[in-house]
Amino acid sequence: MAQSGQNGQRIGLVAAAQRRRAGVRQAREQFASSPTFRRARDYCERIYDEWYILSANHLLLPPQQVIGPDERRLSAFTADERLAWAAQVAQRLRERRDRSAESLTFMLFASQRYADLLARVAPELPIELPLGGLPLRDRLRWYDERLRVRSRLLGGAPDGSAQ
Repeated sequence: MAQSGQNGQRIGLVAAAQRRRAGVRQAREQFASSPTFRRARDYCERIYDEWYILSANHLLLPPQQVIGPDERRLSAFTADERLAWAAQVAQRLRERRDRSAESLTFMLFASQRYADLLARVAPELPIELPLGGLPLRDRLRWYDERLRVRSRLLGGAPDGSAQ
């Protein structure tokens, strides 16, 4: 189900999780040991035609790209490294926006730190925070409510299995 219309297209942005799986996998699976990442991934896959993972090493990581587990964590970056990272991500987002025939809004499913960094280096980019200000427990509930409603409509459990 695409999220677009009179306001243009929406693209999901999900922060890479601290927890990683061993081995080489698609990025959408590499971070799936995190319950928060899994919910954000599942939500974005159901709602948006296009979404990316915000990655310390890969910047904007397509979910199907194959990667290993040895990714640096943004939390380990110095303040200057985080700003440089955000500037590179913002440039990729601008390039994606400039290739689009319709207006884009980036829907950020990440911590306030990511939002602050991107706002600092690219205040002109249309970035929304659907979960802005919510504590972790409320974020999980938000995802669960939306994923459960969708699953019930399809006749399956939230994980996609039959009930």
